[in-house]
Amino acid sequence: MHYALVTDHSRKARAARAVYEFMRTKGEAQPTISDMLLEGPSLPGYRVPTKERFRVLSLRFHDEHLSPYFKTDMNLFHLLMMNEEADISIFKTSDGILFTFDNIPDNPFHFGQSGHDMR
Repeated sequence: MHYALVTDHSRKARAARAVYEFMRTKGEAQPTISDMLLEGPSLPGYRVPTKERFRVLSLRFHDEHLSPYFKTDMNLFHLLMMNEEADISIFKTSDGILFTFDNIPDNPFHFGQSGHDMR
């Protein structure tokens, strides 16, 4: 399980809050409770349904990977490899909006007959 915290001072903060509010009010997101990552109390949040995951992916977290206002345990490869197959949850914290991702590949997929690029 990986996480990404978009703090209130980030360029993506307004867009992240908009996604959270959409999931809270209009989306078909299932309520969930955090059970990992943060020391302290559990956070109520929402599990993003498959058909709404494009809203989170369109935030393009890889643009913020060097920002001091974006906290994550993922490297740039992980941020680029996110797709609709990832299980995404969203939480509101005192610092900003927290996204959790599950099922993100740790390594690139093998391709070609030999399992790697022959170029």
